[in-house]
Amino acid sequence: MLKVLVGVGLGYLLLTNPGARQISADALLAAADALAPEQADKAFQDRVKDAALKKVLQEYESPTTAVDVAAADASEGGSAKH
Repeated sequence: MLKVLVGVGLGYLLLTNPGARQISADALLAAADALAPEQADKAFQDRVKDAALKKVLQEYESPTTAVDVAAADASEGGSAKH
């Protein structure tokens, strides 16, 4: 019960005191600026999607080795030199 009364009292203070409202608004704005994305045009979800796509593309665009080419030839019925 005491926690509820303290919460109501702090809420009343924040709603009626302009100084307290300004301080809490500044604190919330500072927190929002800290969490904002570095690039203004991209949201967090877009940055994660771009990073995942880049990793997948790098994985599939890796240079093929001679072993990979020989294995592909063998699986296609071509002559593979071992």
